[in-house]
Amino acid sequence: MKKIVLTGLAVMILALTGCQALGDKAEAVPGSDSGEVVASGGSGSRAEGTTDSGSEAEGTAGDGSGGVGKGESIPGSEEGTTVKLRLVEGGGSESLLLAGKNRGEVYSVSLGSSVPVYLDGRLADSSVLEDGMMLEVLFNSVLETYPAQLGGLSQIQAYSLGTEENPSGTYYDLCGLYLQVLNDLWDVDSGLNKDIRYVSVDLSQAPGGLTEAEKDAIAWSFAGQHGVEALTLTQEELAEEGYLTEVDTGAEYKVYQWEEGVLFSITPVEEAPDFNLSQLKFDAEKWRGPLGAYCFVDCTAVWPEGGTWSGYEVDMEAVS
Repeated sequence: MKKIVLTGLAVMILALTGCQALGDKAEAVPGSDSGEVVASGGSGSRAEGTTDSGSEAEGTAGDGSGGVGKGESIPGSEEGTTVKLRLVEGGGSESLLLAGKNRGEVYSVSLGSSVPVYLDGRLADSSVLEDGMMLEVLFNSVLETYPAQLGGLSQIQAYSLGTEENPSGTYYDLCGLYLQVLNDLWDVDSGLNKDIRYVSVDLSQAPGGLTEAEKDAIAWSFAGQHGVEALTLTQEELAEEGYLTEVDTGAEYKVYQWEEGVLFSITPVEEAPDFNLSQLKFDAEKWRGPLGAYCFVDCTAVWPEGGTWSGYEVDMEAVS
């Protein structure tokens, strides 16, 4: 692995553009199997400790509108509603962080001894649950928190990797891989993390087909691990919403810095081969200002057939 220090013109270029362009948002990879969800959460760009007051889902379960009102029981059903959710974090424990498909559909579940867990149709326990699994969760209420809490749990169905319901050949536990990358970035050049209130996690261009809810869940989990507030804004959006401070350089173009936070982003490597679905190539960056950025350049993660991500390699590191 190579490490370089950027100075002079290279520093200014990095300050303006970052180690990788952060502007346009890429679309999710078609064919992602991240699942569908009935319950819906907030729709804003933030993933903070509470949801916006206007983010309640409209409609009721089973009416085709795709939402369950927060804090309300499912009317007319003692059995409740079943949703498919990705297990983002908490596998093997009784406290699960789950994600659906749309922005804000992030949920927490606390399992007790009274909640049966099934693996491939057979009664098991929470120890069989693995990060990356798609779960079928039967519940009857949603509490207004962030993440939203699923209440009245009746059961959880899970399926082993390689089964028809959880087939091989997918980006299994991609959320876990990206959380590892973000935490590795946090640990390097730790001075950039000093005295911050926010982190913004920009996964708008991250390869692999994460759902909007999975991006929110990653941001919330990462920020929570470090005791700060989570945002999911790009550099441009941070500037537009007033989080950034303009730096006076005397130049015609604008240069910004973030006094209260750090922006983390994962972006695809240009011209990366798209024919190998078991391999991801990406760049990762933490950014605070024109003289405060750190990049992992040309990273490669390989997904073994029938397994899960075992880590990633960094070709080069860059600092300004």
